[in-house]
Amino acid sequence: MAMFPQSQVFPYYRQCVKELETAYRNIKSRYSEDDVKVLCELRGYPDKAHRDLFEEMNIGTCQIDSGEELGIMRRELGLVSDKDNFLLNGRYIVPIEDHGGNLCAFVGYYPDQKRYVTTPSPFFSKECLFFNFAQAYELSWREYNGFVILVEGIFDCLSLRSIGLPAIATMGSSVSEIKCEYLKLFRKVLGIPDDDRTGRRAFSRFDKNYWHVPYGSTMLRFIGGEVEIGGEKLHCKDMDNFVTWFDEDDVRDILLGYADSREAVETFSLE
Repeated sequence: MAMFPQSQVFPYYRQCVKELETAYRNIKSRYSEDDVKVLCELRGYPDKAHRDLFEEMNIGTCQIDSGEELGIMRRELGLVSDKDNFLLNGRYIVPIEDHGGNLCAFVGYYPDQKRYVTTPSPFFSKECLFFNFAQAYELSWREYNGFVILVEGIFDCLSLRSIGLPAIATMGSSVSEIKCEYLKLFRKVLGIPDDDRTGRRAFSRFDKNYWHVPYGSTMLRFIGGEVEIGGEKLHCKDMDNFVTWFDEDDVRDILLGYADSREAVETFSLE
């Protein structure tokens, strides 16, 4: 981010938000009616809850041929390449908001080699921001007495949100000390890293992928194991799989069962 005198930071922030919102309106105008349906098929979501949520969030894909359609700050906001091509062409675009609920970046998903592409916008930082923080904070205190579920990926978070649970995503494999301070705004944090080699490192305070969570939080060792789906054995790796493959009421009851746990580490196994 360019360096500004302190008095100019907030005006610049408001300008960035305004330009991102203008660009987003142009992006959404290019979406197809079938985008949500195709995304659900790509991700293997069979239920209506995911479709409704994606439509509510305006998730879709588009092709923008001229970078000029994204506004005069498109380069500064990290929306285009050096050749002025939209970075997220052909990808499913998920809006990223800051903790105040203001648009600050986009993530483009597609099941190719890259999978996720994030626009390098001036006020976006994985070290400081969670995905879905503002929505989860409001829901957490309105319906769940300050309980929130912390997961790794965006689609882990969205799957939990689709069944009505307050969830935020780290958008990475670690939780910084800065993020830990924001987590103190909740009464209870249930942290659930993925069931893989990287996720297991979240439990070791001597590892760079360690999750810094507030005192009183519970870290859940989720052992998904193999699950037979449609005659095929698959590894239930994360909350996205867990929500999608199992009954939503059972999933909700299991996770809410940890809302008052006094243990620093719990283990849940499907095996």
